[in-house]
Amino acid sequence: MDKDILKNQTIEGVNYYSIGDFRRLIKTGNYFIDYEHNKLNFNIFEESFIFILNSNFVTSKGRICNLKYPVIQNEQDFLLPYTFFTDILVQFIPGKFSFDEKQDILYTERPVDNRISRIVIDPGHGGKDPGALGKKSYEKDIVLEISQKLKKSIEKEFDVDVLITRNDDTFLTLQERTQFANENQADLFISLHCNAAQNRKSKGVEVFILSTAKTTDARAVEALENSVVIEYEGGKEAVKAYDDLQFILADLQQSEQLEESSDLAVRLQTELIRKTKSLDRGVKQAGFYVLRGAFMPSVLVELGFITNEEEEKKLLSSKYQNEIVKAITSGIKSFKLKYDYLW
Repeated sequence: MDKDILKNQTIEGVNYYSIGDFRRLIKTGNYFIDYEHNKLNFNIFEESFIFILNSNFVTSKGRICNLKYPVIQNEQDFLLPYTFFTDILVQFIPGKFSFDEKQDILYTERPVDNRISRIVIDPGHGGKDPGALGKKSYEKDIVLEISQKLKKSIEKEFDVDVLITRNDDTFLTLQERTQFANENQADLFISLHCNAAQNRKSKGVEVFILSTAKTTDARAVEALENSVVIEYEGGKEAVKAYDDLQFILADLQQSEQLEESSDLAVRLQTELIRKTKSLDRGVKQAGFYVLRGAFMPSVLVELGFITNEEEEKKLLSSKYQNEIVKAITSGIKSFKLKYDYLW
């Protein structure tokens, strides 16, 4: 069994371990401080430990255990006494840890790295496919500009790789976009679009996940985004490559991807509405061809209606684009903080 070593530091003759180092080593676990009740909550391997600050006690599963030594706060980190690892962890989570008393070294089982480390951003349309048409602009140009800004924002905020399906005015089939994400082993796939409607007053932001469309509006957006297959990928024959949605949905519903996609969609929608103050059209479901076959949590974001003159003006504005970028980055951050340290 592969093992990593967690190094200790000695304080007044007692060996302590950094909770931050511990989390980074095993790539799981999260904690938060409840200053009101003077508690440190640490969750790991589906177990929860509550340390009573300024005391020697920790509780788990309704049991109170004496650590013999207190938890020490070190700026934004906490140091846990060796007794937590030698006496508590081995008792409550057997099989994951071992302790070499002669060398004072804690060994931990090497876990699979489930952290989000690669994100694919997909600017919709491109090349011969302009996407939706506004009074002054094309959808393909707006989403490319926002995607490039988003890539820089995410890379600045997190230690992750961000790839874009197209970096210029290039035409890609919907399958090529998803295939790009799969081949690059992306952890998230986010496809960016601008909406369109015959009603020029239609406005707002909405985020979609892959499923059967349940509303008239969702079916309309689905038809709009999928029309690229008919118009630019070969007509009805090309549609056959995207068929059998029911089989794909059956696979998705048996995995965690659908639930995670929904969670990501909610977080993105929440941040987009909060930061852009746009009309909230909600999180919806639709059978978008571009999301079919993605082997990771994936969403399609409609950033606004390019056919609404007021929203088109905003979508072309650098200030509004930056608000969109900040919102999506914040939504990803929220999602990443939750899922990076879940076992």
